[in-house]
Amino acid sequence: MLTMTATTAAAQNRPVDIPRQIYGKVQVVDATTFEFRKSGQTVRLAGYEAPRLEQTARSDGVDWPAGQVSRAWMVLRTLGQDVNCAPIGRDTNGVILAHCFVGETNLAATAVAEGIGYAFNYRGEPQVPAYFDIERRARGLGYGVWSSPDLLPPWLYTASSANGDKARSATEKPDSGLPLPPPIGPDKSLSLNDTHGG
Repeated sequence: MLTMTATTAAAQNRPVDIPRQIYGKVQVVDATTFEFRKSGQTVRLAGYEAPRLEQTARSDGVDWPAGQVSRAWMVLRTLGQDVNCAPIGRDTNGVILAHCFVGETNLAATAVAEGIGYAFNYRGEPQVPAYFDIERRARGLGYGVWSSPDLLPPWLYTASSANGDKARSATEKPDSGLPLPPPIGPDKSLSLNDTHGG
């Protein structure tokens, strides 16, 4: 279990058109995205990417459904749990980007550590350097996606599937440290529009 000890400046500088916190039960859409059941808000994990649902991997001569495993991992981590997200912006499709937690466990950092997905951000999205450090360790140990040398990272897989479309790449200067979960409970500085219950 990974716990967080520092907040990021990105959470403090979030755009005014997104809530400060989204909290409650979720429905997993894919390995990086879920929808909050009560509010209907869709959130994608910042700084994290996972294999596409249809992607398969081959490790030690065994084929396995990498995309489905990544999605199932996220379902198991969030099933019956309240997810606490600190939104930091929106992606190019308008989906809220956030650092999300179950308790003090950072979902993206833990997924990266266990080889479920990759530290990655698309152009214009904030980086979390700590995720890249965690990924280097998982890669060195050959965990999960790193056990399959022929598995294309999802951004390259999507680009190759789209017949040569260019993959988006990261060019922003990274933030430092792992994000902290937002506080749970009443906060007099939050308005009713800022917090969404589960």
